[in-house]
Amino acid sequence: MLITRYVVDSADTERISESKEELFELLEKPVLAGIPLLVLGNKNDLPDALSVDKVIDDMYVSSGFPR
Repeated sequence: MLITRYVVDSADTERISESKEELFELLEKPVLAGIPLLVLGNKNDLPDALSVDKVIDDMYVSSGFPR
């Protein structure tokens, strides 16, 4: 089974919007249409890392994807 994995540096809060833009650009590629997506928050054990809920909100993981 094919799956698209995208890793977000949840400790780099300054670049989260850049990461979101890159993810959305990838998702616009026809070759990825219909393939499940897994977004992983890396470095979430660091003290200043975004929470899981914040990553979901900032990346629009729960809705808003251009698929």
